[in-house]
Amino acid sequence: MIFTSGIFLVFFVVVYGVYWALLRGQRARIVWLLAASQVFYGWWDWRFLALMWVAILTSHVAGLAIERGYRPRLAMGISIALMLGILAVFKYFNFFVDSAALLLGSLGLSPSEHVLSIILPVGISFYTFQAISYVVDVWRRDIHAERSVLDTATYISFFPQLVAGPIVRAADFLPQLQAPKRFESVDFLVGAKLFLVGFIYKAIFSDNISPFVDRVYADVAAFDNHTLAMATLGFYAQIYFDFAGYSIMAIGIARMFGYRLMRNFNYPYLSASITEFWRRWHISLSSWLRDYLYIPLGGNRGGEAKRSRNLMITMLLGGLWHGASWNFVVWGGLHGSALTVHKEFSKLRQRFLPAGLVPPLLGIALAWMVTQFFVYLTWIPFRAADFGDTAEVLRGVFQMRHDTGLTRAAIPYALLIAPIAIDTFVVGLSAGRRLADRLPAWRHTVAACAMGAVMAFLLFMMPLEVSSFIYFQF
Repeated sequence: MIFTSGIFLVFFVVVYGVYWALLRGQRARIVWLLAASQVFYGWWDWRFLALMWVAILTSHVAGLAIERGYRPRLAMGISIALMLGILAVFKYFNFFVDSAALLLGSLGLSPSEHVLSIILPVGISFYTFQAISYVVDVWRRDIHAERSVLDTATYISFFPQLVAGPIVRAADFLPQLQAPKRFESVDFLVGAKLFLVGFIYKAIFSDNISPFVDRVYADVAAFDNHTLAMATLGFYAQIYFDFAGYSIMAIGIARMFGYRLMRNFNYPYLSASITEFWRRWHISLSSWLRDYLYIPLGGNRGGEAKRSRNLMITMLLGGLWHGASWNFVVWGGLHGSALTVHKEFSKLRQRFLPAGLVPPLLGIALAWMVTQFFVYLTWIPFRAADFGDTAEVLRGVFQMRHDTGLTRAAIPYALLIAPIAIDTFVVGLSAGRRLADRLPAWRHTVAACAMGAVMAFLLFMMPLEVSSFIYFQF
């Protein structure tokens, strides 16, 4: 069920209305949220509800065993191994088989491939990471194990962020789940505002850019260099508006139900370094990788060589988390290398570059251009189908192909450039993003009516064909 579809709007109205109409207290509302979340996820394919419940029950039982001292280390290890095993089978089985076949083939062997036809369940990476973080947090004694399987299930399957994040921590969500809820007009107003912003990102910007990007990247050899460069710029904008749009809508929906989820994007295309980029892009994933992978590997401890090793392992696995393809591994490796280089460059700059040698504004501008050009280039392996397409697009971007006679596809430059520029430099640098939180109560109704009118206009303007979110595949 896609947030920008008509069926979701009907679903939301029914769920929201019943949720606030329930007068028997918070437990009845939790039961209703859990039931709605099961319908939401099962709408795509009800059979995969079983997989989600394996994660729910495994993490719940493991949490109780850990807290009660029933061989806690073994309980944690078995639960994590089981959840990662399910993820490996459904997401990476064919990838591992194909990679092994290629390796053996390069050695002159002819292995017999047995590849299963496995459908990737939507959102499996997201709810698996939430379940793992819950078990680890109980093991670290950061939280107490949840006694109610109802609460554990609602935490892992909460429908706004279930299939594409943000990845929610139990320490942030469970206390909200257990706190009494009452309808607050400001929560509705702020949540509706966020949903509208996300809706604009996805339905108006991303969905109007994606046909151009998809057409070009489906056959990169058929298009000229200019078109390849513009399609990559299109994806640079599309993936931001698509994923940030989903996250903002998820946060807005949760807010209307009285829950506050962490921010997942903070205008990443303002970043003037790759380190800053990862503090602004997919914040819930980058913080998850830091807390549950990078720091347990050793983090910054043990010297520069070990820090660089830990960074590379984290980013390589972070790349592989995005999809079962070597292109994602390359993407993660490039970002890991860039993070390592940036840390070394920062130390050298402080040691050898005299203060005041480069004017501050010029230095920031240069750093921003280098960072964003690197991000732009690394979106190529992320989007391309394979290494061959990646190399073809890179040659096109750097004008290293003879492209006479190839097709030039057209798209309005304003559609590619204006939305991302306005969002980044006008909205991103604005200090008034939380104005709705400060609106006087008597203006809430007027604001809600205005947003309803905008929503009606957007529904009229959006493409007839609704596109799935990019991160549904992860």
